Amino acid sequence: MKNIYKIAGVLIGILGLNSCDPLKDINKELENSSAVSPTEIAYTLTSDDYGLSCSEDVQNFESFSANVPPDNDTCGVAQILDQKFVGVDGDILNATYNLYDPLFKGTSLQYQATQADYDRFGTFSSLSLSQSIIIVDSVWTATYGETATRTDVVALTANYYDGSTTHSDTLIQYIATGSPAWEQVYVLTADDYTAMDQSHSNFGSKDDGLGRMTTWMNLFFNPYANEGDVQVLQYEVYNRDGNEEYVVYFSFTNSAWSYTADTYPATDAFKWKVDLQAWEIAPVYTFTNIGGDTHDKEYTLTEADYKTQGESYPNFDTRYNSQEDIDRKIGNILNAQSEIVIEDGDIIKVNYAVYPTGTAPTTGNYQASLP
Repeated sequence: MKNIYKIAGVLIGILGLNSCDPLKDINKELENSSAVSPTEIAYTLTSDDYGLSCSEDVQNFESFSANVPPDNDTCGVAQILDQKFVGVDGDILNATYNLYDPLFKGTSLQYQATQADYDRFGTFSSLSLSQSIIIVDSVWTATYGETATRTDVVALTANYYDGSTTHSDTLIQYIATGSPAWEQVYVLTADDYTAMDQSHSNFGSKDDGLGRMTTWMNLFFNPYANEGDVQVLQYEVYNRDGNEEYVVYFSFTNSAWSYTADTYPATDAFKWKVDLQAWEIAPVYTFTNIGGDTHDKEYTLTEADYKTQGESYPNFDTRYNSQEDIDRKIGNILNAQSEIVIEDGDIIKVNYAVYPTGTAPTTGNYQASLP
């Protein structure tokens, strides 16, 4: 009977018949699926779904976050799915949910450039922007004994040469937006707020500020940027207790500036476990870069994939990533993606990009193995 239902389901899909209750369709598809040929479907959590969470934060903000991650054993995405869907062993449910992952100024380090820093580049007691980023990265690693992670900040005071003028003892903040992918933080000035029709050096709300800054970036700040350029802005929002400081990440894509939202959709694959009668994150494979020319399946990394691994651009920056780092991040991506179904022993050809171009391979064959 289960196989008959599957055949009927295919015919219905071909004929294009629609049901008035998509959720009921998903449940019926799962309930009638065959253990021999598992069903794979996609589902996006609704506002009502977040209300089923055992976490008040998830209920109130309708998203998962670092405080309540999507793979949380108690109140993660699976806890919601368990209340809505029943499957058979092997069923895959690709669940899309809201993930709150804001950029903010985290651990901050103050540093004054020394003559040794200038001598490192053989310059006349000044640094270019690219040289200052090298100093920032070195100082962070030397101070904390590890690579900076997203939201870490270094406030560097130095003499800066912008190509025509040297600016002495100037403080510039740099924030890690990736791994670490340091970016200079531009702090809005009083004149900038005035240009955005603000009578004070703040905005009335985050949404209002983001809208005004987007227009200002495209019309005044840098309307002729290059594709892929990035700018981090620091701004202030007024509330009852005074001004609150925020940072936002802008990128120049398709000839326009746009900001990265604090909350964005993310997708994980969940597999039905018949022995537990519950959904759980699909098996975590170990992926080994085995080289060679043969593969079973192929996957090309998306822009969103790079972002999940802390990259600021749709590539792996080899200035901060070794090949081992790239292999590890590709393994994370393959475990999280839902475009292809991976089984133990499969060899996946992965296509990806690196920067600077030509500094590392851009394809690899990764073999999946279970613990």
